[in-house]
Amino acid sequence: MELSELSSQQEASLFLSGLEEWQEGPQVLTYGAILICRKGKARLNVNYKDWELYEGAVITLFPNDVVELKVDGDCKSPETENGDCKSPQTANNFQAEILKYNPSLLREASLQLEQTVYSSLRKDRCRQDTPVVTNIINGMFSLLKVYFDQSECTCISQLVLCQLKAFFIGFHEYLQRNPQYRPDEVKSYRVRELFNRFMMLLERDYKISRDVNYYAAQMNISSKYLTNIVNQVTGHTPKTIIGQYVILQLKLHLKRSTQSIKEMAWEFHFADVSFFCRYFKKHTGLTPQQIRS
Repeated sequence: MELSELSSQQEASLFLSGLEEWQEGPQVLTYGAILICRKGKARLNVNYKDWELYEGAVITLFPNDVVELKVDGDCKSPETENGDCKSPQTANNFQAEILKYNPSLLREASLQLEQTVYSSLRKDRCRQDTPVVTNIINGMFSLLKVYFDQSECTCISQLVLCQLKAFFIGFHEYLQRNPQYRPDEVKSYRVRELFNRFMMLLERDYKISRDVNYYAAQMNISSKYLTNIVNQVTGHTPKTIIGQYVILQLKLHLKRSTQSIKEMAWEFHFADVSFFCRYFKKHTGLTPQQIRS
């Protein structure tokens, strides 16, 4: 099973993977996912923040997240000394089990959830410090596997939907009861909150604007303050993050859409096709036609 797509007949899938596609550079997800590490160690960068994965660690991912996997041995786990891995890890000995699901299922699963629940899941998306969430996901995946293994089963979507609702509600309630398990941020809560807000706006409006001033205005802060926030979290400027995100989305559109280059330039609010092609080549070294061919 490839990571990049669900087939037109699928609403969800459950499978094992080494996540090789995510090691080729940043990727924009077109689906939601819950992932549990089954073997090995790695660092998964999600929206420019690193999360350490080792056996039993669980992470939730959402459509339009930017992800990149770094399997390089530079990770920490309770079984290591001085924070160093006992031996370098390679792509061959890292494996994760993934429940992938269409955005439509996520929208339906979150209809009855408060926005604070969804926001908290994005902030505390990884659990690696307690067996409770690991046990929940093991039980959830085991149950779903029984149904996925039945080719004649016609209610997979409804079953996954019920499990997603239960997981989202239960995970949020667990964090509320156990604030000690919330991740300690090196950056201040305010900085992380504003950066998350910036990323959510970028996910929503990347086709509308590539201007730092636009996003700062949406957040009611100055562009200088936004630059400071983004730099603290990522080490990059907002302009760099916006440009990278737009290019990732454009690559997806070029590979998946039947739109003409002119139609795509118009949809992404470029002044004309010529400017669109120059922008794309400046950031990728290739023309849109070369990506599509």
